[in-house]
Amino acid sequence: MSLKALIGRIRTTWAAWRHSRRTNSIILYITCLVISFLFWLFLTLNNETQKDLSLPLKLEAVPDSTTIISGLPDVVKVSVRDKGSSLLRYDFGNEPTMTVDFLECADGNGSLKISSIEMLARVRRLFNNTTAVVAVSPDSLSVKYTNMPGKRVPVKVDIKVTPDFRYVINGATMLSDDSVTVYSDRNTLGNVTSVQTRRISESGLTDTLTRTIGFVHVAGAKFVPDEVTVKVPIEPLIAKKQNVNIDVVNLPIGVNVITFPSTVGASFLVPQSMYGKKMDIKAVVNYNDILKSPDNDATSKVAVKIVEVPAECRGVSLTSDSVEYIVEK
Repeated sequence: MSLKALIGRIRTTWAAWRHSRRTNSIILYITCLVISFLFWLFLTLNNETQKDLSLPLKLEAVPDSTTIISGLPDVVKVSVRDKGSSLLRYDFGNEPTMTVDFLECADGNGSLKISSIEMLARVRRLFNNTTAVVAVSPDSLSVKYTNMPGKRVPVKVDIKVTPDFRYVINGATMLSDDSVTVYSDRNTLGNVTSVQTRRISESGLTDTLTRTIGFVHVAGAKFVPDEVTVKVPIEPLIAKKQNVNIDVVNLPIGVNVITFPSTVGASFLVPQSMYGKKMDIKAVVNYNDILKSPDNDATSKVAVKIVEVPAECRGVSLTSDSVEYIVEK
């Protein structure tokens, strides 16, 4: 089929579809739908409606030596009422920004306050005269600030962590910051010597615990940073075997004791990361125990005791609780 014939067929099909009864019904339905929508939109935009907005709050002209401690929200929430046509622009994220001049409102003694009456007046100035402000939250501002330099204090962790019985805490608790800077008035800074994290309580842990947590609140103080990351290393316990040298203790001068064998096998549990490390376990026989033996001049057996075990080892046991010995004088 030639291109000209194909175009002719398409035109014929389109003309037949366009003049069909079904096509006319669809076009009529869409036309009525569009007219209804435009009529609804016209009525809606001319009716009074209420809208909730979040206005960004910006504090201007803050001196470099000033630190805001508390009371400054990120946004001011307002409810306004006006015709839908007047409020339509706010549906596209065009909320006005509320600005506060620090130098104009600060009292010089650590406080910046805006009363509810002044707060309402400031919000009203952001909208048209026809827009009614129904509610403002917060309805007033009370901001605390300080011109004092910060004080660096250590962080104390309030933590209670229990691993699963097959796991162990292997290492010290780690902090992303071991100290923070505290900003406040002179009296509060003098009383703050450390900051404490909020309580961390976990049990049955089978993996390293990592938690970002804030600090216990101190009235009139600000912490920078205001949170730290706490990390508690948790590892599984695995079985390990090792030969341990046997030492003889309480030997008098001129006496020597030879044990057979000179080493004894030890079985214990260690954290997985320490499996390849030789554990410094100390096993001994006591010469005083040999003296108590009725046949201390002959070859006999004496008890082997564990006297030193590294903190990483758990459940140490020996393959033999006694060894043979010979006393040489």
